[in-house]
Amino acid sequence: MSAETRNQPTRPRILFVDDSRLMRACAERILGEQFDLLLAESAEEAWELLQADPDIMALFSDLRMAGKSGFDLLEQVRCSEREELADLPVVLITGEEDSEQRRHRALALGATDFIAKPFQASELTARAMAYARTGRSSRRLRLLESEHHIDPATGLGNRRYCEERLLQAMSFAHRHKQPLVLMHLRLEGFSALLEELGETHAERALARIGSTLGERVRREDTVFRTGDETFSFLLPATDPEGARSLQHRFLPDLDALGLCPDNRALPVNAGFIIQTPPPPNGRGAEQIVDEGLSGRVVPIDMARRGRSGPPDVEQALRMLERGEFEQLRPFLPMLRDRLDPLMDLIDPGGQDAETRRGGNN
Repeated sequence: MSAETRNQPTRPRILFVDDSRLMRACAERILGEQFDLLLAESAEEAWELLQADPDIMALFSDLRMAGKSGFDLLEQVRCSEREELADLPVVLITGEEDSEQRRHRALALGATDFIAKPFQASELTARAMAYARTGRSSRRLRLLESEHHIDPATGLGNRRYCEERLLQAMSFAHRHKQPLVLMHLRLEGFSALLEELGETHAERALARIGSTLGERVRREDTVFRTGDETFSFLLPATDPEGARSLQHRFLPDLDALGLCPDNRALPVNAGFIIQTPPPPNGRGAEQIVDEGLSGRVVPIDMARRGRSGPPDVEQALRMLERGEFEQLRPFLPMLRDRLDPLMDLIDPGGQDAETRRGGNN
């Protein structure tokens, strides 16, 4: 492919594969001016280009090649885990020696169309135009569908996507007799706080909280923004007890995200709702999610301590229960001082507070 062709990325990008130098030169002459044309001399080279370049809109491949054949390349494309690659229009170039049986095999493997050698310039150009347009339309539609599932403020899945995934997860869990939990994190006062921060800071905070929650979920979990103040976690193969043990992973450090304005305590109260979705029974996902979001909230102490002072004894005990030993360690001397008078009352005949402090230094 010429340097001039490569420098015009706005043209539809086509990959043409043939082990014949003559056929590649012919394709270059016919398609080079109207398309951003990539040339490969083997199925192996073509596969590397397809994996590396997401902008290829259509593939033209010779059926018979040394090494891997056009059949092999077609099968690799159709079995790809990348949806845009698996759906790529693939036109196979056949010769007079290719039988009808081979064409049927190609169709069964997912070939989009055929073009016979020797091809006419007008025929090759027309096919390239048509399937490049098809490839672009498919990419555009897939992008729209993807964006329709995304909450634009956080980049997380939205409520609609949560409902779709929930139905799939319920069906899978029921079929394989596995537990399933939909856990909701409610941040009461979150909307008011964002309004107080102002639009620019609010946008930044929402993006950061979306990134934080997305990074903290396990590989098998999915997080969604299901309301102005609610985030929901789909936890497959997890029972309620397991969900409770995971809660500390999903508590965003709002103070670190800049959501503690003017050195004041966080005006946000966090709580979790653990929901065990029922087996599929005809009820809609919207109703099931609504039931979960309206369930009983179990309050959780958020990271209120950063700018608003150290934890009190009750908060410290809760931190111990959650295993937050390192976060608690800086406050241990202060907590010990607070507990000394209580220990004097419990054990008046023992060491006094000053002795205890000296013994612990």
